[in-house]
Parts: sequence; C-alpha cells; structure tokens
Amino acid sequence: MIGLYIAFARISFLTQLEYRGQYFMRMVSKILGWSTGFIMLMVLLQKFQTIGGWSIYEILLLYAFDVLSYSIAGTFCMGAFGKLPGMIRQGELDSILTKPVNPFVYLVSTKISAGYTSNYIIALGIIIFSLRKLGIVLDGFRSVWLVLDIIGASLIQMAGFMITTVPAFWLYKSDGLYQLFYKNFTEFLKYPISIYNVGVQTLLTFILPYAFINYYPVQYFLNKEEGRFASCFMFLTPIVGIVVFWGAYLFLLRGLRAYHSTGS
Repeated sequence: MIGLYIAFARISFLTQLEYRGQYFMRMVSKILGWSTGFIMLMVLLQKFQTIGGWSIYEILLLYAFDVLSYSIAGTFCMGAFGKLPGMIRQGELDSILTKPVNPFVYLVSTKISAGYTSNYIIALGIIIFSLRKLGIVLDGFRSVWLVLDIIGASLIQMAGFMITTVPAFWLYKSDGLYQLFYKNFTEFLKYPISIYNVGVQTLLTFILPYAFINYYPVQYFLNKEEGRFASCFMFLTPIVGIVVFWGAYLFLLRGLRAYHSTGS
C-alpha cells in the first residue's frame, strides 16, 4: 500500500512540474502572498512590541507553525478535498470507487499539490530565525518533539480540510462550511489564543481543536505555561492530531457509504 501511494504521488508531483513556467509563477505568487502576511505581522508587532505577553519572535514562531502545518496538509488534501464537492456533483467519484484501492489513498496521492514548496521554505526559515532570536537550542529530544508536533499539527489541519468538505456527500456543496469552520477559525491562530475570551479559547481547544496546531505546542519550546487550561496540553498535539484525523477519516468513509452514483 505504501509503495502504491508513493508511486501515485510521484507521478502526480512530476506531472505538475512538467509545466515549469506555470510552476515557477505559482511559487513566486505564493512567496509574495505569504511574505506580505509576514511583513504585515512584523509591522504590527514592531508597533506594539508584545501582544498578550508574547514577544515579536514568539508570535512569529506561532505563525510559522501554522504556515508549515497548513502547507503539509494542503500538499496532500487541498487538491483532493477542495475538489471533492465538484467530483460528487459531476459523478467523477464513480471512477475512483471502482478502482481496487482505498479511495482516500487514491485521492490524496493523485491530487497531490506541488505548489507549497515555497511555503515550506518560508515557514522553516521563520522557525529557524525565531528560535535563534529567542536563544532556543534544539537538542536531540526537542528536535524529535518538534517533528512530532509538526506532524500532529498537520494532521489537525488535514482533518479540518476533510471534515468541512465531506458534508458535500449530503449537501452537494460545502464551500460555506469550509470557509466558516476552517478558514475563519484558523485566523485566530495568528496570535496566542490567551488574548481572546474564554468562549473562544474553549471552542479552539475542545470543539475545534485548532489551538493544538501552534498555541499549545509552541509553549513547550518557549517554556511558557499560560492559558486557562492544563499545562500538559502543550504535549498533546501529536495525540490530538491522530485522534481528530482518524475521526475525519471515519467521517469520510461514512460519506462514501452515503454516496449515490450519477450513473454516468
């Protein structure tokens, strides 16, 4: 199964690189887009110096965690689940369900996106830059934990993609759910959630656990213990990632069982 996934992903990735001019323009566009957000954040932080007790470089670390995990999730899920509602309406899903392969594996491997390379460079650069400015040295354990946190955060982002698009099996169009419950709420992650009221903190921790993408894991590296909830939450991102991703996967399977072929 893993070998099959790698083969599909490789073909999909190389196919996108075939049009190098278009790929280059996508890279430039994404670099400009994310760099603009980074610059605006820097301008804001230079003016206020700290937000909710978090310094410039601490908030940049939050930003980088969000960008990197979003980019990893987007590489595997944006193409697959961003197009899922259209595939359901047009009956394109029929051809996938007739193949002798797990539908999820087929979707994420054949719809893999090569357009997030620049995001990785920007996010990793900001993480390294911020850690150095904060005087944080990654020893062996911290390096491993950083990787585990990024994987867990990426799984949460992937679950967000999936859970807000799978309802298209019943609604046939779920763009509003994706915008409302994923894009809008992840905007809160630009800043520490401790600056928001208890309702928002509760929502982003227990109902839509996006706070585990960056707020809680970053506290470990900064040696911070703040917020209304237990400090042990800073160690839960890998576990939360696995749990919510598995829940999203089961939700996808339920949607597939409810799917009615167009017969075309």
